[in-house]
Amino acid sequence: VESQQAYKRSAAGVDELEQRGMSILSNLASQKDRLKGARKKLLDVMNVLGVSNSLIRVIEKRQTTDLLLMFAGMVATVVILVVVWFYFRG
Repeated sequence: VESQQAYKRSAAGVDELEQRGMSILSNLASQKDRLKGARKKLLDVMNVLGVSNSLIRVIEKRQTTDLLLMFAGMVATVVILVVVWFYFRG
């Protein structure tokens, strides 16, 4: 009687183990599909970034130029204000 109960528990444990294995395999298959999709999207993004990198370089160069123009304008404004102040002061 005890050996039959041990056999039933063992059989139930094997069945549970088999179900877990099947569940793990199905999860791995779905992860594989997701990773394939992610890889494709990543390759698409990398192709777009090839164009984007050159565009970003142009934008950064333009930002540097704009920054220099802004500082030059600020200095010119201060110089003009100082000249006008000295002119009307005395």
